[in-house]
Amino acid sequence: MTLFLLALVLFVAAAALLVAPDAAGSKALGRLAGIVCLLVGIGSVLLASAVFIDDDKGGVVVRTLGDDLPTNRVVAINGEKGPQAEVLGPGWHFGYWPWAYSVSLVDTITIQQGKVGVIVALDGKPLTVGQVFADAWTSSEELLDGKRFLTSGQGQRGPQLTILAPGRYRYNPRLFDIKAKDALVVHIGEVAVIKANAGPEYKPPADAEIINGTPLVPRGHFGLWREALLPGAYNLHPDAYQVVRVATTKRIYTYQDDKWAIRVRSKDGFSFPVDVRVAVEVTAEDAPRLAAILADPDKVVKDLQEDEPLPLIESKVVLPLIRTTFRDVAETMSALQFIDSRSSVEAEATKRMREELKHYHLRTDGVFVANIELDKTDAGKALIATQTDRVVAVNQQQMFSEKKRAEETRATFIKAQEEAEQQRQLAAASYQVLVKEQQAKAREAEANGEARYITITAQARTEAYRSLAGAIGAQGVTTLELLKAVSEGKIQITPQVMVTGSGGGTGDALAGTILGRMLAPTASEAAPAAPVSTPKR
Repeated sequence: MTLFLLALVLFVAAAALLVAPDAAGSKALGRLAGIVCLLVGIGSVLLASAVFIDDDKGGVVVRTLGDDLPTNRVVAINGEKGPQAEVLGPGWHFGYWPWAYSVSLVDTITIQQGKVGVIVALDGKPLTVGQVFADAWTSSEELLDGKRFLTSGQGQRGPQLTILAPGRYRYNPRLFDIKAKDALVVHIGEVAVIKANAGPEYKPPADAEIINGTPLVPRGHFGLWREALLPGAYNLHPDAYQVVRVATTKRIYTYQDDKWAIRVRSKDGFSFPVDVRVAVEVTAEDAPRLAAILADPDKVVKDLQEDEPLPLIESKVVLPLIRTTFRDVAETMSALQFIDSRSSVEAEATKRMREELKHYHLRTDGVFVANIELDKTDAGKALIATQTDRVVAVNQQQMFSEKKRAEETRATFIKAQEEAEQQRQLAAASYQVLVKEQQAKAREAEANGEARYITITAQARTEAYRSLAGAIGAQGVTTLELLKAVSEGKIQITPQVMVTGSGGGTGDALAGTILGRMLAPTASEAAPAAPVSTPKR
């Protein structure tokens, strides 16, 4: 406004100098001064209507002259008085005369990572009956274009379903209210079941899946989505979408000790606690179905029977089913049968639990029995003592039977050993008989061979003598054999006793005789002469 007043003063001075240039003492100087005042005045006018916007700001224009706004409208779109829909961007803007406009600088908004911008429109068409959130826009940029928002016919006042993703935005705070809220983060080990409070209506077909009276709808539609969101980050409107977190990890429920152990009664009237453990899980596919039945399965509520805070899934499903299952199984058995049939009890309880959990779209790996505390009561202790005595007696009988069988086995073994030894000796004797028989046959064969050898040798010699006798005569053969015997030393021709005479007397003769006897071969050592047969003539 100051620049505008200065411009008026300069215009007046320029007019005066141009009309009466002599007032400045010189026409030329007066005209020059008038022109300068005119130019400066024009510049002042331009500067008075100019607005500069920084790059991190926006300019909100409020018009003070013009037609009145229509009823129930808060932002002008046709030049009416009041806040204008358009926002001035960075740089210089001219024509905003101070007497007709006021321009306010507003900050841009920055949506940080992990946040979303929730928008509420302060102007636009009213929401339809039953509508909670305005219809979604194709993009947030189109939504934040104030003039387009109000002139396209799509803009509705109230909460917007469209959200702002992380980033920086320039907007008109006279038209939109924006707040940053947390984005949806689904952690590992869970899924997010979405109940949409906005979106297009879904008309389920005749064969659509309906759980507990609630139809499951495709993602993006109004209602309970049939597909859960897996672990990750999602830019969803935190007010338009109700999120139910469902754990997909195994839930381990253990019931033991005096407070939580499952009490059962057998068919023979014994009541006793049983320690039980069961693992239950839900898949990501079945999580929406479970949510349709229990709403929020992991929500902690106070169990009226136990007077303890428990997750809804345990309070309404798991614990009642475990109690019912084990009580039903125990009613079909005696107390001792229940104790002795632990594996059968587990198998039957697992089978029944699986059938019941299917109605809730839950699964289980099995039901497991830990301690069966029948000895908690006096009647149970007496029953166990009776059973123990019976088992001891049976074990003793079995021990005696085992000892008897062991002795019988030992006797049989010794007998078998003796029979085996006798068989061994019999086999050895039989073998020796065979050996003797073979040795006798060998000696017989050897004797026969020797006899044949002697016979053949004798026959050969006889034939040789006959041939020799035929050649030299019988007397010649005898003489020849005699000489042969003498040469071989078989006939002694040297005197064995030498008698000499000397001065020594008879002692020398006796010594010589004894020496000769000792040197002469014995009769047994002399080989007999070969017989000489006279050839027959």
